[in-house]
Amino acid sequence: MDYYFIKETGEPFTGNATAGDDAVSKGFAVKKTGITDGIESWRLSLDGSGNVVVFADGKTEAEAQTQKEEERTAQTAADLAKEKELEDARAAE
Repeated sequence: MDYYFIKETGEPFTGNATAGDDAVSKGFAVKKTGITDGIESWRLSLDGSGNVVVFADGKTEAEAQTQKEEERTAQTAADLAKEKELEDARAAE
């Protein structure tokens, strides 16, 4: 499968060849080929070297969604803990 990614961010853009080729010609996107069929686009990105990265590679769609939710929950908890730490430090001053 071919897929197009936003050049500056590495985020998925489109799997549509017409729109993707147009974006490539305007310098907005890059085209990557050989991506495994059946992977949802939200799981795709480009790393800093321009290589395709598949979130939760080797896992099913349901497993990937579960992993994404677990990571989001953990990040939210970490953000709240950091915020509380800052508030406590300000209150102690």
